[in-house]
Amino acid sequence: MLASFPCRSLSSLSFRRILQVHAFGNHTNIRTTYSNEFTKNELLRRHNKEHSSTYFDQFRYLRHIKDAPTVPLSFGLLGLVPFAAVPLYMYSTGVYSPDLAFTQLAYSASILSYIGGIRWGRLLEESNDWKQYAYAILPSIAAWLALLVPGRWSILWALTSFQGFAFYDVTRPGYPLWFKGLRVLLTAVSSLTLFATLTLSFVLRKKEAKTKNTNRTM
Repeated sequence: MLASFPCRSLSSLSFRRILQVHAFGNHTNIRTTYSNEFTKNELLRRHNKEHSSTYFDQFRYLRHIKDAPTVPLSFGLLGLVPFAAVPLYMYSTGVYSPDLAFTQLAYSASILSYIGGIRWGRLLEESNDWKQYAYAILPSIAAWLALLVPGRWSILWALTSFQGFAFYDVTRPGYPLWFKGLRVLLTAVSSLTLFATLTLSFVLRKKEAKTKNTNRTM
């Protein structure tokens, strides 16, 4: 929704103004340069194009991964190893292990908490908004609940938490494009590995859990 627009004629060669756009429940100031060939609708169209609004729109950020710094890219990809190792090992042995599935779930919980920490750290010097800080602690609460939800629902809860928080973050301003692309990639792969573990729990022979907590959870 257009909140304000300069009254000066668009026939002038070029000038700068602030275009206030109501996006995703927050007013966002967008500083832009435009000339006589631009119209209000064109500016709004370009702004909306730069912000994902549907689930599949977020995958277009993948093209920006090439701009990611080497260090976060490397650590991000290495962080997928514990996710992928569990279903690959169980598939290779032909046995579903609740103990291994629980280690994957525990790792998922730690990553969910880390996701909340990223948001919290970004807000420290920029915001005093209760709503934003409240959101920053939600991933940690989701991680805690993932360890409490009984049975296979715990894996499904972790999977949907990854998807939900990733979609929220990449559709919000403030993060660099390479980070959004990396976030989409890491979320997609980790979610696929959790789904693989969930599927294997139905199709493979189940090994008896060694710990009481694992037996209750998985």
